[in-house]
Amino acid sequence: MKKRFGVLRALSTVLKILGVVAAVCAVLGSLIALVVSFSGGDMFEAMGLDETSGVFVGLFGAIMVLVFGLLYAVLLYGYGEFLMLMISIEDNTLRTVTLLEDVTKEEESK
Repeated sequence: MKKRFGVLRALSTVLKILGVVAAVCAVLGSLIALVVSFSGGDMFEAMGLDETSGVFVGLFGAIMVLVFGLLYAVLLYGYGEFLMLMISIEDNTLRTVTLLEDVTKEEESK
């Protein structure tokens, strides 16, 4: 049977790839934010924070980047999987209809 919905299949693959890329970027971004929070005391002093509270703000920022980035990545990947699920449901429904049409044609010919 010919594969249908080529654009949706491609979009699903693109969304899954973007989900993985977003997860990697979230992890790298949180690591960079964590390193900057421990090494960049001058940056936090320029924002009006002392060095110790700057570390806590950087740590909190790194955790938020990680949480929201991974949530975004899961949603992107989930949308890709959802598209594949809908395509599979449609394919299964089409096969069922075709099978039922064949069965009714056989019974009518008897």
